[in-house]
Amino acid sequence: MRALPRIIALTALLAFGIPLIPVPEAAGLFNFSKDPVIRKAKRYNLVPVTDAAPGVFVDMRYKFTSASGKPLYLKDMPCLINADSGKKLKVAQREVARQGYALKIWDAWRPPEAHKALWEAVKDPRYVVPPEKGLSWHCYGISIDLTLVKADGSPTKMPTKFDVFTKEAASNYTGNDPEIKKNLALLQNSMRKAGFSKINDEWWHFDDKPGAQRVFQVTAKDLGIEMPK
Repeated sequence: MRALPRIIALTALLAFGIPLIPVPEAAGLFNFSKDPVIRKAKRYNLVPVTDAAPGVFVDMRYKFTSASGKPLYLKDMPCLINADSGKKLKVAQREVARQGYALKIWDAWRPPEAHKALWEAVKDPRYVVPPEKGLSWHCYGISIDLTLVKADGSPTKMPTKFDVFTKEAASNYTGNDPEIKKNLALLQNSMRKAGFSKINDEWWHFDDKPGAQRVFQVTAKDLGIEMPK
């Protein structure tokens, strides 16, 4: 999810000439499958997370549950990220891999349809941007929810589970568990070095710093993705 202040920065980013319509495909950047959804996504500068950052694990939690009490995605929902942000994620994955760990992705690009469903369930601007004020940066593929795991994908100790709306989920961990402190520091430092920034209320959420990315407003319908009824 995402807190409100990012709206201002994204609005400025879009206002200064970042295109919001499809552009011709850039050849040779990633190895895309023949999946028509992935081919369409490429036109919006969205790529599969596992193509952008080899070695990451993917566990899209919104395929199973969400704050709305039901899944936000169907089982075949792809895990996509802005291609420019994906290059930075690759750097972060390499950083944690050097220390015997990996990244596990819980959510990346999020269709506006899913964002609106989350707002209807939560209706708390600390965690979800009110749709009338704009969209989460997830909807542009430049925010990502993730955790630190062992090299084999098994979990490490972290402050909370995903989407826990309590003070314990803050990125500034105040608990006394040294293992959690170590793991969280490794995650945060690796993401920061790669060019991402954390937010206050969700330790698992990171934003790519707005800049040279090509970002687009793209819906599930634009990509031919079916959403839950």
